[in-house]
Amino acid sequence: MWRVHDSDYSLSRHIIPFMQDCAFYAEISRHVGKRCSRDLGTAAISFDPKADELIFWYNDCFFGGGTYTAQDGTVVEEEGLTNWETRGVITHEFDHIVYGHLNERRHEPSDIDNIGKDLANNWVIMQKQGQPKDLKPGETARKLPRCALIPGVRPWADPKKMTALSPAHKKAVEHLSDLIESFPGDKASEWYFNRLMTDQKKHPDMYPKEALLVIRPLDDHEGWSGDGEGEGSGVDYAYVQGKIKAIIEKAVRHADSHANGWGTIPAEMQAEIRRSVSTVVNWRQVLRQFIGSVTRGHRATSIKRINRRYPYVHPGVKKGYTAKLIIAIDESGSVGDDMLEMFFAELETLTRKVDITLLHFDCHTSVKDMYEWKKGTRPQLKRVRGGGTNFDAPTDFVISPENRGRWDGLLIMTDGCAPAPGPSRIKRGWVLGQGCNLLFPSDEIQVFLTSETEVKGAWR
Repeated sequence: MWRVHDSDYSLSRHIIPFMQDCAFYAEISRHVGKRCSRDLGTAAISFDPKADELIFWYNDCFFGGGTYTAQDGTVVEEEGLTNWETRGVITHEFDHIVYGHLNERRHEPSDIDNIGKDLANNWVIMQKQGQPKDLKPGETARKLPRCALIPGVRPWADPKKMTALSPAHKKAVEHLSDLIESFPGDKASEWYFNRLMTDQKKHPDMYPKEALLVIRPLDDHEGWSGDGEGEGSGVDYAYVQGKIKAIIEKAVRHADSHANGWGTIPAEMQAEIRRSVSTVVNWRQVLRQFIGSVTRGHRATSIKRINRRYPYVHPGVKKGYTAKLIIAIDESGSVGDDMLEMFFAELETLTRKVDITLLHFDCHTSVKDMYEWKKGTRPQLKRVRGGGTNFDAPTDFVISPENRGRWDGLLIMTDGCAPAPGPSRIKRGWVLGQGCNLLFPSDEIQVFLTSETEVKGAWR
């Protein structure tokens, strides 16, 4: 993580008028800490797990001008940004939060993914920001620093960096510049990422590290590193995702309650942002919520643990970090293989936190075909039954005396076409195929699978 640096530069004199012009960004800004650091070249957004907040990092010399020594020992001289360029960078950083770039929409390799995200961000900024009111007639203002990557615009290459490159690396820079200049605007970050990845496969020599240090994102994305569960980074990205969504929900309500609360954000973008925090359930998030609740519920008492409330009177609590989940697969004739494949594809990413047992059933359970899903593997689907459907079959099997305590949760994957089963002693959830519903009311968690749709249009 970057070191905090004391500086006389005041970002507040830019943040305050920026917040006054747009209530939506003003609410987001209230939940984002601001810290100065010269360990990064420009700016960055990251999450600090210790402070439990999002952080907007900025290099005061990049914004205000000045000379400083970079991490590699080189002396860097910055001319500083205009007021309008500063506003563009602030918008750029906050848009990374709004569009989910910090958490849920991350792809590998990260250096290519970061270029795609910046292209999508900067196109929106160039289109939605008006011109400052204090401009003279016929005068225009640059809305972003010249190093910003914009679709359809040839990237600016630092002459000092270009001089130090070999002819092969200069050729790579020219190739990337031609590609970005040919890109259309108004595309999602995934669109640009896919096009860059396709080009990289065709021209692998055109993507050396040296070229990507010249054609690179406006801001530093180092704080986004770490896998989805925060291994090695100390960040739980599922938690960050929920925190960001709550912030955006507040910002949407705040903007809607004020006249011109959305500032210069276009109406179609407003609709996309509202949709991103709507009450429409994302089935992947619901599935993770179910498995997370099973994992957190794995507790036991131990006399070796001191009870914090009643020390040496009652035993303490010992929390487990791995729960056991049994998945009952409905193999009646009405359940298709495409729905099974869709469910398994997502479940693969969740085996890091739970031990999974697969159980086939229709009117009866097929215990002899039950098997464990080992970490890092993907079991081959093999239909072993094909009759009707009875939800009591897997429920009775799991809660039977000989299996009591064996699993912490039961997840039934089905099309829902059967009467209601009896109660379950362990947590039970349902995974329903596209367009399917249970034929009975239930307050148990339900996950509705939906088909994938291409990310396009205004959502970046």
